[in-house]
Amino acid sequence: MDNIFYSQGKLKEYADAFRRLTDMYGGSKAGALHLQLKETAAMLERISGGVQTDGLIDGKRKDELLAYFKNEGICVGGILVLEAAPGRVELVLRLSKKRGCVTAGQLASDIGAVIGRRLRAADGSRRVLTRDEGEFILEEATDYRILFGHAECSRGFARISGDNYSCISVEGGKSIVTLADGMGCGSRANEYSMRFIELLEQFLDAGFSEEASIQLLNDAFADNDASGVPVTLDMCSIDEYEGNACFRKMGAVPSFIKGAGGVQIVETSSLPAGVISGNGMNYSSVKLGDGGYIIMMSDGVLDALPFYDKEKRMKEIIDGIEERMPQAIAERILNEVYYYDEKVADDMTVLVTGVWKIRNGERYV
Repeated sequence: MDNIFYSQGKLKEYADAFRRLTDMYGGSKAGALHLQLKETAAMLERISGGVQTDGLIDGKRKDELLAYFKNEGICVGGILVLEAAPGRVELVLRLSKKRGCVTAGQLASDIGAVIGRRLRAADGSRRVLTRDEGEFILEEATDYRILFGHAECSRGFARISGDNYSCISVEGGKSIVTLADGMGCGSRANEYSMRFIELLEQFLDAGFSEEASIQLLNDAFADNDASGVPVTLDMCSIDEYEGNACFRKMGAVPSFIKGAGGVQIVETSSLPAGVISGNGMNYSSVKLGDGGYIIMMSDGVLDALPFYDKEKRMKEIIDGIEERMPQAIAERILNEVYYYDEKVADDMTVLVTGVWKIRNGERYV
């Protein structure tokens, strides 16, 4: 059995090497290089340590899993067991089937029953098990699901907006919603905010943490004299296992949480990204209730409200919205703002993410 489960020896050696390099550059001015080495070492350590998670899949379960493969005529090229999030299992499998075919969804259901976990096929997994060996990634099913909606309008109804956004899923049962506003308007602001979003997605997809990804990009933009067009950053990381949200902001306006108890304002920020290298960043964690909504927006939305306490007025607008679908909520907020600023003096973007607890495999909206 042991020879089927990948050996972690080489990965540990690589992790130790990157950790030593991290220590070597710890006292130098190469902050970005130090951070890259540190994150790479951490990722390798996570992977190399994953196969020792006997608390996730013990020896008996592994024997039963191998027996299942044998009985089903499934050839196993390798098995890697990871801890994608605390206490949550992820399996990376190299499989082929002698006869017939099986969908990844059915495979996840069968293997989950064997090891006593609710599994699902990850986004990067092969979708059908056939005679050709392929890689299947099975992760533990999350307890929450999200729906995303957005509404936007550029300054003066122009074709190009300085705002850009993304909503992606990453390993560990997380969804990350990000809004970047290139300060100013037009193509130049759009270029910098789009570049920031694209690079941020690449770092996150590669396995870098949210904080490290933001710090690397901030330093890169600042060191390369990109500070001519600073970018405000609003990021919300949603843990779909626990139903928590973590906000990280750089120069961004407040966000809002709407739930059964009313509307909560989330304020935490620092200088925009790309202004100075080593720019500090604050964060705030919020527990989301079942059926809660996360509302994020660019500064043009709040600035359009002709009130002394703009956050208070926006809170009242959100509290009065009866729509339940995130897309409808985003459109309603933008329509309410149009009432005060029909000419659209600045780029406006509203992002709404709804979070619901799954019951009996269904999403309740």
